[in-house]
Amino acid sequence: MTLNSTGNQNRNAGRDFNENNIQIERLDAQRTINIAIPSTESDERPLVKAQRKELNKLVLSIAEAGEGEAYEIWQRMHAEIGVSSIDEMTVNQYQTAVSFLQAILDRCKDGDARKALVHLLLRNSEEGDSRQRLIRFCHINFGTGRFNDLTRPQLQMALSWLDEQNNIHTATNSSNYNSSELMQNIFKQHPKTIGVVFFVGFVLGALLF
Repeated sequence: MTLNSTGNQNRNAGRDFNENNIQIERLDAQRTINIAIPSTESDERPLVKAQRKELNKLVLSIAEAGEGEAYEIWQRMHAEIGVSSIDEMTVNQYQTAVSFLQAILDRCKDGDARKALVHLLLRNSEEGDSRQRLIRFCHINFGTGRFNDLTRPQLQMALSWLDEQNNIHTATNSSNYNSSELMQNIFKQHPKTIGVVFFVGFVLGALLF
């Protein structure tokens, strides 16, 4: 039996059908969907220049934040990745290194913010018994009166409470001062009238008692 191997519909037409490689011709481009299949293989290429530059930038930022010397931070990162030097790092390990360094930097920034909040709490609670009232507030709400043991949100809450208390105290003092100032002005403007009122009151008091 003879098989016809000609024609554009035949499997043997090599130009139209190739095993493992289908070429679609004369198909509307708007109906074509490109599907990118993610690769599961590790990228073992060495780091490129831009990646090295970004890692150096993060390490310097951490060192400037006071977390340690740059070489110490590099050693910690190498130990985390499991390499001896940056020359052994691959593209596949780059994102892990960035995440590790970024976590350290975020922790440094959080520590700086907490120090600033503690400083504000100490400075704004110097007068009267406000420090003791603040410590009591922290004990009740956070379980400790040690400012350095509080988280940043807790310190922010404590500072907000202290500001409210100071505002109330200032408003009360201002009200008392205004009342005292008002009485002094009355005495200054109407000394004779005030003197007569006091004298009459004294006489009436003596007669009644």
